[in-house]
Amino acid sequence: MAKFKVEQASWPPAPGKVFIGRDTLDLLDIAVGDTVTVKPPGPGAPVQLQVTSGVYDPSLALADEEQIGRGYLSSASLAPPGQPASLDQLKIQVADEGRTQPTRDRDAIVAVAGDVSRWLKQDYGLNVREIQAPKPYKHPHQWQVDALLVTLLAGGVAALLLSAILVVNMLNTLFTQQIPQIGIMKAIGARTTSIGRLYLLMTLVVAAAATLVALPLSVLLGRIGLQRFLDLLGVDAVNLGAPWWVYVVILVAGLGLPPMLVLVPLTKASRITVREAIDHNSHGASTSAATFLVARLTRLRRLNRGLLMALRNTIRRPARLALSMGLLASAGAVFVAAMSLGADTDAVSQNRKDQRNWDVDVQLPMPASAQQVTGLLREVPDVTMVEGMARMQVGIAGPDGIPTTKTYPEQGHGGVSLAAVAEDNKTFTLPKQLDGRWLKPGEKGAVVINQITRRDTLPDAEVGDTTELIISGKPTTWRIVGLVEEREGGGGGIYTTPAGFGDAMAKTQGQSSTEPSQEQPPKDAVNMLRVATSSHDEKTRAAVVAAVEKKLNEAEVPVAFVASVSRSDAISDGHMDPVITTLVGIASAMALVGGIGLASTMSTNILDRTREFGVMHAIGAGPKAVRRIVVAEAVFLALASCVVAVVPAFVLTWVLGDGLGTLFMDAPLPFKISLVGVGIWLVIVIFGAALASGAAASRASRLTVREALAHV
Repeated sequence: MAKFKVEQASWPPAPGKVFIGRDTLDLLDIAVGDTVTVKPPGPGAPVQLQVTSGVYDPSLALADEEQIGRGYLSSASLAPPGQPASLDQLKIQVADEGRTQPTRDRDAIVAVAGDVSRWLKQDYGLNVREIQAPKPYKHPHQWQVDALLVTLLAGGVAALLLSAILVVNMLNTLFTQQIPQIGIMKAIGARTTSIGRLYLLMTLVVAAAATLVALPLSVLLGRIGLQRFLDLLGVDAVNLGAPWWVYVVILVAGLGLPPMLVLVPLTKASRITVREAIDHNSHGASTSAATFLVARLTRLRRLNRGLLMALRNTIRRPARLALSMGLLASAGAVFVAAMSLGADTDAVSQNRKDQRNWDVDVQLPMPASAQQVTGLLREVPDVTMVEGMARMQVGIAGPDGIPTTKTYPEQGHGGVSLAAVAEDNKTFTLPKQLDGRWLKPGEKGAVVINQITRRDTLPDAEVGDTTELIISGKPTTWRIVGLVEEREGGGGGIYTTPAGFGDAMAKTQGQSSTEPSQEQPPKDAVNMLRVATSSHDEKTRAAVVAAVEKKLNEAEVPVAFVASVSRSDAISDGHMDPVITTLVGIASAMALVGGIGLASTMSTNILDRTREFGVMHAIGAGPKAVRRIVVAEAVFLALASCVVAVVPAFVLTWVLGDGLGTLFMDAPLPFKISLVGVGIWLVIVIFGAALASGAAASRASRLTVREALAHV
């Protein structure tokens, strides 16, 4: 049932050998053939194992995102000589009645697991410590997958609509320029329906050509993007080809949207009469309030007349202006929102850093005396403060009191922990209170839960309810006194006081329902230490990490891991970076569409005003002046699009921050607008406008008076 692919060998590894996940090889900077030291659970001595193969396991989150390495070895490698290997897990698959395919109903899985637990206890005397049932058919980072897919789909739809608007803009301009020709055709007997069919056929030809050009490029880019997307998840594709219906959708959209969207301007152009065609002035424009305002501005002597002319030309075609601004504004809103989403996550990270006044995390595999371990670590150079905490994995009582969790096979995602927080704890900042109250000093039997735990583990829990937590295999009853909001899971999800934690441990001491009698832990037991250093740079942290591990090993205190707090930063960045990168990529694509639309608009404007430029040349305007006016028009249009994008950027930033924050941590991200993103977009859109209008400006500046007068 645990399916993974061994890449350079065959299962199982020989004694003294180990297989390492291929993403873990990169994380730990090791290669096949190297030797690693593995500390087995319990009092056993470290074991030297040779890496003989990499492993591909798509069911687990990437090692670099979680900052956790994963190895695969035979139980014989860790079993004491002459003794059989002990196994502590039983995996089962559950199918719906009458079927062989594993079910998607988690409640059915939990119910069957409960039946198996009772059977094991009744017939074999075996007690089940915990039922771990993650969501069926869900990757540990399923939220990330869903967010990326929704983002890509939304971006694709937006790009398609913007491209369709661009096509409509171009064809509408073409129809307007063709009005004299339409009048001539009608004068010699052409009917409205014939003209409509002619231009509709022309639109279909253009759409078919564009679709045929785009199809192979979209397949290529889609496969490259899909491969990159799967690499982010650590999944190998079986087949990168799209299903047949995708090609049907592309063809229908490519061939159907342009004709459908141009029906209104096409119908209007084909119905024009001969008289209207003769009277049509293709280079004219209706006078609006905006042009009157610009005309009044010309009375101000200090204003540059060329810039005023550029401003007038920008707003003389309101419909064309709206389409061009819409394209650029949409791209700008998405770009700024994507950059702002990065600023939102940076704000969460910065808030965590501001609240975190320690530098090194130490996790012990079993409780130890706080006085003993803190005293040892205070002797380490560059250590200025040491504080201990107690935290342990717990389960929520399920059928027959057996704890049930959504923990995934790697024992990370879906787990729930109970943490004891002292009143005078200097390394714990009280989270935002959503409901109820915080713990009182010395309070027993009371817990505070965060919103993530309530969503994933206790969905119906309210302040004032009681819940049953399984600690060391025994049930304990707690009253929920508060609900808090956390954007980082540093505490475990459930909090109590040291007195409450000690009281619960005392009730579960002795012969547990699943464990043999063990040595009783000290009254001041802790299993998590937070160490502050004299300097908060990574070099000092790395030195303290090595010194702390050495000090505890010399004192024969078992250590699970010692790590710099920057590890948690890497975990957080690894979760959100793919989503932000995807958004920026979509915004860049939309910016490209907007740039093409701007270039098209400027080219059309030049064609409309050919005679105007001829007149300007005739009265002495030089090529540089004409070129400057055209470029200024494009820059004015780009700046106007930035103003239009302000409100959509704010709204989109709020929607994305709320949606992704709720999806990731069941709490909205703090609302931040990235000023850096705004600045980058202003630079991009202004320089892009200048570049997009460059060809049109050069063409306008090279027009001769003869060419302008010959233009129809």
